Amino acid sequence: MFFDRSLEGRHEKRLPFVVVVRLADPQGQQAYVEEKTYSDNISPHGACVASRRPWQPGEEVEVTSITNAVKACGKVVYCRHGKNGRYFLGLNFRERPIRWSNFSYAGFP
Repeated sequence: MFFDRSLEGRHEKRLPFVVVVRLADPQGQQAYVEEKTYSDNISPHGACVASRRPWQPGEEVEVTSITNAVKACGKVVYCRHGKNGRYFLGLNFRERPIRWSNFSYAGFP
């Protein structure tokens, strides 16, 4: 798992659950096709998810459950380059807590 202990401002404990999701740009500003990916860790108001492309802090991202199409919109707090060409995004869901039980907990293929 990817851990960045230098981040501050986190008020909730992150749990190391893998949740399979789809990421998309809700504003459609990027020539970007949604991607199936996974979380590294989650909390009620945030998550760290993997992505094939870099995102900029402040960008909005739509996170959708692959099992029942539950959607949540969040903002990118950070984007860190990881292994194998992946990026890890720190997401913040300010509007409302996310009920991760509505999402599918699973290993990523």
